[in-house]
Amino acid sequence: MIINVIGSVLVSLITGIVFWYSETKSNKKLKKEITDRYSLKANLVYKIVGIVCIIIGVILVNVMILNWNEEIKVIAPIVASIFLISGTLITMFYDNYRVEFDELRIIITNWLGKKKTFYWNEIIKINLVGSIKCLKIKSKTKQALINQDTIGFISFMEMMELKTGYSMENLKS
Repeated sequence: MIINVIGSVLVSLITGIVFWYSETKSNKKLKKEITDRYSLKANLVYKIVGIVCIIIGVILVNVMILNWNEEIKVIAPIVASIFLISGTLITMFYDNYRVEFDELRIIITNWLGKKKTFYWNEIIKINLVGSIKCLKIKSKTKQALINQDTIGFISFMEMMELKTGYSMENLKS
């Protein structure tokens, strides 16, 4: 009973710390780089979660190999794969995801490393997708998502308000 309470408190505390850290970093103001651009990148929390998932997956694979029997031949590989694949994808997101912007354009590099360029004057719609904490930017020919947990997201919002007329208040309503 007491172990369950301690476990619940620890999980709640860790979750709270992760959300606090993520929010703090996304509200951090950025300075322009030498190239006269701002560069947003994924929060460190993503890398930590990805590495933890990979470690859990590797441990499960080792336990599965050492304790192999007919009862676990289906479920064990599935569970280990879930952790390994999700950890790999989350780590790829951390390593590849970038949003670079300046007075003229936005360059978004997704988790696969593919780039999309938007000019501020070509943007026709910006939506807030609250369920996944992203901004959806749309032009006539393409669209992309910008994660709100990126470090320095507030700097992007300020530039977006200047260049497009959209504001966070408009997007929330």
